[in-house]
Amino acid sequence: MNEVPELPGLLHDLNNIFQTLVDAADLLSEDPRWNAVSAAILRSVERGRHVALSLQANRGPGLPFQTVLDSSIAFIEDAMLVTRGPAIQFKCRVDKGVGGAIELPGTWAWERVLINLFLNSMRAMPQGGLIEVDAHRLGFEVQIVVRDSGCGIPLDILEHLFEPGVSTNSTGGLGLHVVKSIVEEYGGSVRATNRADRPGAEFGITLPAAPRTQPAHA
Repeated sequence: MNEVPELPGLLHDLNNIFQTLVDAADLLSEDPRWNAVSAAILRSVERGRHVALSLQANRGPGLPFQTVLDSSIAFIEDAMLVTRGPAIQFKCRVDKGVGGAIELPGTWAWERVLINLFLNSMRAMPQGGLIEVDAHRLGFEVQIVVRDSGCGIPLDILEHLFEPGVSTNSTGGLGLHVVKSIVEEYGGSVRATNRADRPGAEFGITLPAAPRTQPAHA
């Protein structure tokens, strides 16, 4: 059995990588033409450091879904800026009970879920398009739906889409497996379908909701 490297050593190596990226961003910032790209790199480094700290603290504290969603969208927007990728628009409908009151434990993990879903949608829309996010609470469950305006999921891989190595493109096929693993780790389930109303894919996540916060009595 292969031994897993100790976490402190891995974090030390990651910090060295982050510092190299910071130095590169500082060099870019000396040219006004690259100021926006430099800022995007620095924001990505900060996200990476946040992930590393969360790993060190095991799962890390929970954050409201809206905060996790905003951070994930910002990551995609920075990626589009740096890579000059297609223009992706977001349309989000988040119920108040989900956006402000429902906390997702292991915040870094849920950013990975959303970012992987968003990246999957981006690859299905090489000319750009729309990603829609709906989130609402139904009783003791939270339901999150991510839809895109891409070409949809080929029927021959739909049933196996969350298996490692299965992909709608040639970029690996691990992202959706990561999504499924994290969702199930937190007691949820995830499904993938093609949209019924128009071309595109739809991913639905169902999670057990955290208990509602009770108001303090005077």
